Amino acid sequence: MLQEEQLSGQALDHLGLIASVIDKIGLIEKVDKYLPVSAKYGAKITMGQRVAAMIQNGLGFMNDRLYMFSAFLENKPVDRLFGPDVTADHFNDDALGRCLDAISDYGVTKLFSQLAFEIGTEHNLFGRTAHFDTTSLTVFGSYEEAG
Repeated sequence: MLQEEQLSGQALDHLGLIASVIDKIGLIEKVDKYLPVSAKYGAKITMGQRVAAMIQNGLGFMNDRLYMFSAFLENKPVDRLFGPDVTADHFNDDALGRCLDAISDYGVTKLFSQLAFEIGTEHNLFGRTAHFDTTSLTVFGSYEEAG
């Protein structure tokens, strides 16, 4: 007969669906291509895994601070969501903060555009027409006040 100490459970909820989409589009690998991280400096998880975890957290209807992020993952099957040998404590506020800094340094819009275009091309998501936001106006040159 099983004893209570022999039983444990983890909550996957809707995160399995999100993880499967992340896997299908190859998001972790794509982010890692643009934002590589070296294990020789002590990194235990890649930037792609960090981005995937923050997406999972954001779509998990959580509004916790970065220092509480690993608590969000404590009862989740982290190794199934982000890869083998990955644990919740790998997603600490320092690792996530460095990821957000790297995204900022790289350029948020640049990274998003590159990822979106690559994924859209691979999965044939583009139609024959495109809509571009033309509400922004950029002017180059010197400005002289009339007067």
